[in-house]
Amino acid sequence: MKRIQISILVLFTLLMGSTAFAQNPEHNSGVEWQSLEEAQKKAKETGKKVLIFGYADWCTYCRKMRKETYSQDTVQKSLDSNFIPVQINAESEEEVVFNGKTYKSWQLAQYFQLKSFPTHYFIDDKGEVIGAQPGFLPTDVFIPMMDYIGEDKFGKISFMDYLNQQGIKLDVDQE
Repeated sequence: MKRIQISILVLFTLLMGSTAFAQNPEHNSGVEWQSLEEAQKKAKETGKKVLIFGYADWCTYCRKMRKETYSQDTVQKSLDSNFIPVQINAESEEEVVFNGKTYKSWQLAQYFQLKSFPTHYFIDDKGEVIGAQPGFLPTDVFIPMMDYIGEDKFGKISFMDYLNQQGIKLDVDQE
């Protein structure tokens, strides 16, 4: 009987630890997330863009994005070159400042029309939204996308033309 109680206690401890670990927004990302207000200030000073990672704690693909994509050195190098990273929990009461106005995180998510998780928002150094990309992005897509936006190619050539110029071929099912 005592053995069963110990087993249950160990199992419970492991489950609680893994749940807390899985919900930690910093889990395995390796990214030094900034506050949105600080990121916009730095963007004005440096000319870099702000990349907002919109997520929810319960989102499996958000955790996957942190663990499999953001944790890659190549992603972090591309991110550091052109962006100041911010994460916004779309369901949080935390206050954030965007373009000088204070919002609850969930209010800002509504302002951005964040409806699927994760979604990445690209903001220029003037606080204008360049664009958004919903969904999990693997490294081989995310890096070229960040480079495309970071190099100010958006609006000038299509993303597919940019990829072709870079010699990058993506496997895309077109049905």
